[in-house]
Amino acid sequence: MEDDLHKLPGPLLILAGPGTGKTTRLAQRMKYLVEEQNILPENITVITFTGAAAKNMRERISDSNKKETFVPHEKQPKIISTMHSLGYRIIREKAPEIGFDENIRVAFLDKTRDILVGDAAQISGFCRADGKETAKCRQFGVCIVALNETKCKICKTYKEILRSCSAVDYDDMILLACELLRGDKALLDKYRSYCKQLLIDEYQDINSAQFDLIQLLSLGQLEGLFVVGDDDQSIYSWRGGSPGFIRKFKTHFGDRAKIKPLCKSYRCHRHILEGAFGVVAKFDRDRLPKDEFEYEHEEGKLIQVHNTPSDVKEAIIVRGIVERALPSRSVLILYPKRQFLQSIVNELKKARIPYSAPLPLPGEGLPLISELYEWLMDTSNSMAFRECLEAFIDAPDSGIPSERSKRPEKLAAREAALLKVSKLWIQVISGKSDGYWAALDQQKNGDDFYSKAYSTFNNIFSLNSAGDAPTFMAEVIDKLAPWKNTKGMLEEIDSWVEISRRMDDVLQGPGVQLMTMQTAKGLEADVVCVIGLEDGIVPRKNLSEEGIAEQSRLMYVSMTRAKEELHLFHARKRSSAVMQRQIYKNGQPPDIKPSVFINAIEAKNKEVPQYHNF
Repeated sequence: MEDDLHKLPGPLLILAGPGTGKTTRLAQRMKYLVEEQNILPENITVITFTGAAAKNMRERISDSNKKETFVPHEKQPKIISTMHSLGYRIIREKAPEIGFDENIRVAFLDKTRDILVGDAAQISGFCRADGKETAKCRQFGVCIVALNETKCKICKTYKEILRSCSAVDYDDMILLACELLRGDKALLDKYRSYCKQLLIDEYQDINSAQFDLIQLLSLGQLEGLFVVGDDDQSIYSWRGGSPGFIRKFKTHFGDRAKIKPLCKSYRCHRHILEGAFGVVAKFDRDRLPKDEFEYEHEEGKLIQVHNTPSDVKEAIIVRGIVERALPSRSVLILYPKRQFLQSIVNELKKARIPYSAPLPLPGEGLPLISELYEWLMDTSNSMAFRECLEAFIDAPDSGIPSERSKRPEKLAAREAALLKVSKLWIQVISGKSDGYWAALDQQKNGDDFYSKAYSTFNNIFSLNSAGDAPTFMAEVIDKLAPWKNTKGMLEEIDSWVEISRRMDDVLQGPGVQLMTMQTAKGLEADVVCVIGLEDGIVPRKNLSEEGIAEQSRLMYVSMTRAKEELHLFHARKRSSAVMQRQIYKNGQPPDIKPSVFINAIEAKNKEVPQYHNF
């Protein structure tokens, strides 16, 4: 029976579709282990996909009003964290032995990694552009070293740069943790004791490195392995996530492995879930078969497929749907790309309907000031100083051509200048210099660029030490150019303040949220509108069979956010800028066709509403 699934011994996979109560099952499993099996809290580890999910899980089992999942604080698992947090914890245990300071930094921003990988490429004898393939390769959680390959040579140097900074790449944390566990039996035994009962959420999102860590920690105690996931919701292939880990669960964990489905939907009614199943069933041939579903709410409104003349009309219809839903029901508006958002926002603003939407990061000026502060507080912080030096290079008065230059001679001059910057790492890696700033100090008299850069940052450091704030800021703005002009500075500050306000002003109760289809996972709303469902957008054009399969899973995830109403939109007219291709040809009507995913929804689950005004 479903009610007792959380009591079954592992290795156990709970195949849990959207809205079937997977989080409750995980919480029930914890409660069962500590209260009925008398498992010690220090022998239970719970892995979630995000930090927010870990926090929510802790809050759920701490809620004494929910008796079926409440676990007293003293009996709660000691470790409820993300996979990367667990990896970081393992690395810190061995930090001094593997050449790290106690304070291990993590390179997790794309900009930081791009700068350092470019440096690594140059001091490995290649051009900076060769580092792009290395950066792309590192996202997948697989490291197969081929010493003769360019990307592997660059990767080796990149790791040496990071190690000299007492830093680890975010994508490396799991790989390094596995390496340390394999090389230290005492460390492995210690963490296996923490993981006698290993509970893992969102199992469909793990990559190869994470799977290796799971195998290491569960070996010899598979009866404690309890994972929850849904292959239909695997949408993160770009970072190595694969539905194959769910689909091969029995192959990976042997004859005792069990897969048990949750087949009651507490969120979606029949038309929504069956319609979503129709999409993945047609385009994802390898998906695990699903049993017949039961529904908390059996019947509901058919999926509404809106064929609109234009994105302007689309936005008007969306606004009408929102107005009818508020104030008693929540609304989620999903879009494939940010370009599709503006017409919707315009209509909501016109109607004075408040909404919540992820704001684009407003600029790099204040983050640069933050990095400068990090360096001023600790001049041995090589990563922070290298980012500040990049700003100096990109400033208008540096004399170094912009990376946006088109002329080959300009780009060659930039590559040559950056080679000087990259070569400073050689002294840091070899231990001849105590950090990147110290390396620049040692070379300041040997080259005009080195001399100019050293003089600039030494002056900034002196002005900061003197406490002369106006002169200090004037020098920073002049030499590092965090903003092109005063207007740019004021706009960025205003945008960061607005982000802070929105983070503090969390919507209470029903409201309107706008976000991309890719980021909607884990959310739900009474009413969901999905816009931009045109061929070549969803799914994207020129995809492989597996690429289309993953896009169908993204469509499935988007559709199954809906509890009561699901509205799917495609427009017959959008701008070429939004579609990112030429749509007007030889005076013909716009070349825009509805997504093939819409056609995959069975007729019994959908309808096209009729409009009287167009």
